[in-house]
Amino acid sequence: MNVMSTIRSLRIIAFLLFLTPTLALIGSLVTHNTLIGFKFKYDDNYNLENNLPGSTTEKIECNKQNNYCAKIQFEKNKKLNKCNKYILDRFTLSETGKILDKQILDKNDTSGKNIKKLSEDLNQKIFIQWKISNILNENCILNTSFHNLYKISPFIFEITAQLKNNKKTSFGTGTVINPILYGEASISNVVKRFPIKWIFKPLMYLSVMLMIIYWYYNNLILNKLQNTKIHNKFFIFGILSSIFLLLHVIFLGWTFESEILTKVRRTLIVFFILFEVLAQAYLIKDIFKIKSEISEYVNTTVVYCKLAFVFFICISTLIILLILLMVNLDHKVDYILEWNYFLILLLFYLLSSMMWRKKN
Repeated sequence: MNVMSTIRSLRIIAFLLFLTPTLALIGSLVTHNTLIGFKFKYDDNYNLENNLPGSTTEKIECNKQNNYCAKIQFEKNKKLNKCNKYILDRFTLSETGKILDKQILDKNDTSGKNIKKLSEDLNQKIFIQWKISNILNENCILNTSFHNLYKISPFIFEITAQLKNNKKTSFGTGTVINPILYGEASISNVVKRFPIKWIFKPLMYLSVMLMIIYWYYNNLILNKLQNTKIHNKFFIFGILSSIFLLLHVIFLGWTFESEILTKVRRTLIVFFILFEVLAQAYLIKDIFKIKSEISEYVNTTVVYCKLAFVFFICISTLIILLILLMVNLDHKVDYILEWNYFLILLLFYLLSSMMWRKKN
């Protein structure tokens, strides 16, 4: 492989190395927010003849067999567009049909003891019944503009609903977030959970592979341009940063009983940052030293930009570390710094894809 062919490959790898981790971070955040904000549900099927206000279900007697109505469950509708357009109120009724109370009074009665006591006190059978109110159900897709989109691509909505209702699904927050600006959650707290981890981890494993190739090609190109065969310092530091990133991704989400192992896991990302910054610093240093000799292969303006960016990252990293050591920052500030730092760090690779020339 000649120099220009290797440079073309490196340009592609560098751009992918900027794009892939960016998608991992932003894609994970967007997926988290999409699932959190998804409000459409599979409603209970009450076997109603119509979906209009005033309609009622059949009365159900509360007795020992159904644990005084505490065990009553309806089959769920299997499609989102089979939802109840209106909210249903549950009423508790006496034998004579008198309304005793509404659902809200029995909402926390999971044992049925309240209705059982009510039946004993009144010496009557107790029934429950559902009635369609005139209040629109905001969680029914039929009442929203999304219904037209659902008609076109129902599987997108169905898959999203199934993911959100999956027993394995969990979220780092209960609301839609923007940690880049407001710091509501750390990166790990968002990406370590199902199903977000199945977006983040594969993309990061791919990023590790791209990093190894990236440093290999940089080392190969400089060796060819200088007619040498050595492992440059940036190559060694770059491979070390790839290894520590790989270990961090592997152990992401693991829980250790040992406090020592927990601290070791936390240091993995620190070593990744350290070796990544060192690798980029030594790379630009080596390129800058011979920039006049390899001017036909590099864009000098971008070389200066990358040099300035390396200085910026080094100084920023030092300042951030000093602040973290000396000041007990609010956790939101920590998270804002974390999200923005890693996103900005990826500009290393974007600049690298622009630094090398396309042709002689």
